[in-house]
Formats: sequence, structure tokens, C-alpha cells
Amino acid sequence: MTNIAVFASGTGSNAVNLVKTFNSGSRIHVALCLVDRENIPVIEKMRELGVETIYFPRSVWKENPQAILEVLRQHDIKLIALAGFLSFIQEDIINAYNGRILNIHPSLLPAYGGKGMHGGNVHKAVIEAGESKSGATVHIVTNDIDAGPIVVQREVSVLPEDTPESLEAKVHQVEYQIFPEAVIKTVATLTPPPAPKSVDDAWAEVLGVPNNVPPVPQNFTGSVPPTGSTSPTGLTNPTGLTNPTSPISPAIPADPMPPTYLVWSVIMTILCCTIPGIVAIIYSAKVSSKYYQGDFEGSRRASQNAEIWIIISFVLGVLSSTLYLPLTLAGLF
Repeated sequence: MTNIAVFASGTGSNAVNLVKTFNSGSRIHVALCLVDRENIPVIEKMRELGVETIYFPRSVWKENPQAILEVLRQHDIKLIALAGFLSFIQEDIINAYNGRILNIHPSLLPAYGGKGMHGGNVHKAVIEAGESKSGATVHIVTNDIDAGPIVVQREVSVLPEDTPESLEAKVHQVEYQIFPEAVIKTVATLTPPPAPKSVDDAWAEVLGVPNNVPPVPQNFTGSVPPTGSTSPTGLTNPTGLTNPTSPISPAIPADPMPPTYLVWSVIMTILCCTIPGIVAIIYSAKVSSKYYQGDFEGSRRASQNAEIWIIISFVLGVLSSTLYLPLTLAGLF
């Protein structure tokens, strides 16, 4: 779960949209809303949505950004979204969240950006300039106003009959689309995808076979405390494995892990005989799980059983293939 915060100064329509988009899922969560004005509509909206909201006077935003950073750290905030936030973001906050502060702006930046260009001012300027298109932009916040790298941008048409109010309504609809998109895109850069699973792990998960004990280096010489005992570090050994002098787990096998034959099991399942092949897969998955649980004899037996069932699958596959044609011809006559 990635916690994000929204900063808002007004009605909070974009803040509400972010909460409704993310807070019913499990990957991204709007955990906090910070405001710079009292009694603004977004406060009540966030309360109704169950999002904690904290008010900091403008003097704090200007003179004591460390107080704001402390609150963000307490809530484990990884990304900030400025949703109609009108106060200046101090350099300390920008540096602490470098590349992790997003702002939504109601124009196609770099056009109609900068000081004083917000809300209705932007739409009025676009109409007065006779532009044929406008739109919305989500960008990374830097120390230069509306000048950070663009994350997502989308256009809307400006019609001759448009007013600042009608243009604002069209741009808002685009904002609701691209702001969540930009948040997802940025969060993806903060949390790289997990490493791919090994073949053994994937099959063990599908078949419901435990395979979650990490491998132990073959040259490791440590040991574990006896069953139920407590090491000097406070760790206990419930497994009963040998070498009762060290808190390291588990005991080290004398022999390398037997072959799993997993690839051959899969091949036999596909090409030869399905049921014996599936049995071979099950035994193949048990090889590594038993080995890393300390059941080395069980691991060897699983390897031998996997090999036997691979042979059975192959033989049955060959027999079915060679007997198919004679039996078919016999049936014809």
C-alpha cells in the first residue's frame, strides 16, 4: 500500500475524485488531506469520506515547512497531489519529496501557466486569446511555478460559444481522468515490480505445496539452537534441527538438493500422459520444499518418485501412440 496526501484550498473536487478512485483498492490510499484555509468545502467532503484532514495556517506553510514534513512522515506519505492548492510550496518540502509532488493545472502547459494563472483566470485568458484548444496538465512540482516535467496532458476543444464557465466544466472532466492516471504512473516509478518467481515457486503456489523457505549457502557452517531453546539474541528453535550453538536457521544439508525434474514433468504432462505427468509435477515441487525444510530424506524420495512417474508417463504416452493406429484399423475391419 502506497500512502499519498492531497493538498487543497477550495471545493476539493479533484481531491474527492482521487479518494473515490483509490481508497476502495489495495495499492494506493489517500491517507491525509492538508489545507491552508479554514471552513472550506473540501474539509467536510474529506470528513465524509473518512480521510483525516489537517489545517495549517498560511504562516506555517511559509515559515515552518518542517512542521508539515513531520506530519507527512508520521503518516508515511510517499507522494503528494496538489488538488487546487493555492499556497506556495516551500523548497524544504519540494526537496524532501523531489519528483514526488504532482500538480494539476487547467491548461496545456507551458501555455497559461505561472503566477496568477489558476482556476477561472486561466479559462478567461484562453477565451480572450481566441484559442481553439485548451486542456489540463499534471506535472512534477519544482521550485519554478508550473515549470516541472509533464506527466500527463490532455486536450479539449474551445468552441466559439464557450464561456470561461463552460470551458472550466470541460477541463474538469479531463482533470478527473488524468490526475489518477498520473498518480498511478508516478507511484509505479517509486515501487518497482517484485522479482519474477522461479518455476518451482510458481508451481508450488499453484499446487498448494509449501516452498517458502529461503535457500541456505552450501558453504555455511552455522547452526541452530536445540528444539524449544532460546538463543542469546532471543530467537527460539521450534524445529528440532541439529547444531545447537547458533541462532541461525536451518541446519545445513551435507548433500546438494536432488534434481526436481520439474521441466521434464511438465513436458511429459503435455506430450505424453496427463495424469502421471501431474503426479510427477507434484513430486517435483515437493523436492525443494522438503529439502529447505530440513527433510533431506523426504526430498530424495520425492525426487525418485518424480523420476518414476515421468518414466510411467513416457511409457504410457508411447504405448497409446503406437497402439492407436492398429486398434483403429482393427475397428474398421
